[in-house]
Amino acid sequence: MISEILSVKNLTKRLGKRTVIDNITFHVNVGDICGFIGPNGAGKTTTLRLLTGLISPTSGSIILNDADVTKDRETALKHLGAIVENPIFFEYLTGEKALFNLAMLNNEMDNAQRKERVKEVIKIVGLSGREKDKINTYSLGMKQRLGIAQALLNNPKIIFLDEPLNGLDPLGIIELRNLILKLNKEKNITFFISSHFLGELEKVCNNLVIIKEGKLVWSGATKELLSKLDDTGSLEDVFVQLMTAN
Repeated sequence: MISEILSVKNLTKRLGKRTVIDNITFHVNVGDICGFIGPNGAGKTTTLRLLTGLISPTSGSIILNDADVTKDRETALKHLGAIVENPIFFEYLTGEKALFNLAMLNNEMDNAQRKERVKEVIKIVGLSGREKDKINTYSLGMKQRLGIAQALLNNPKIIFLDEPLNGLDPLGIIELRNLILKLNKEKNITFFISSHFLGELEKVCNNLVIIKEGKLVWSGATKELLSKLDDTGSLEDVFVQLMTAN
């Protein structure tokens, strides 16, 4: 039975007289890789801030992991991993030390368990052998994988990624794509990915949420959208159609 891990209903956010997010409703099922797209200024970052409880909605509800983000943020975010914008680390630390410091925030583990979890996530993201090197020696792709490792520390059921491909070279993009697919398949981790790299989203996402000027334009299966609008087109072509439609 398919179950929802994220349910957004009639979500609205106003800043003064301006409506940034306008009554959007969508859901993400367990095991989805869901792409979240829209032009600059569409409200994607505001939506991610709402989903993670960093800001409160004007109205509407966000249910994450069967808990209301606004009313019970701690429970809702307990099994969430997130990288909003670029992952930030103290670059004079080693990758291992940076992750251990973050693991210290989890009061449900002792130090032995934290060390073991750090080793596990380093192996999962393919940084074994470089964990004792300082972060300032890491490539951008390695830093992104370290960010994924950070997101994995609390055994998340869902991970939010905000523009994870920015600045990566082609090899780094492929490595991150393969890591997302691996975690989804082997760990059944759900992903909600905001990105402008539409070609990459088309390769990995089974579902899409598309917004324009704070309003929902599409929510549903990627294949259905592509076939509905242009069965010969790419996601990029379809996106242009949606954004230029009256």
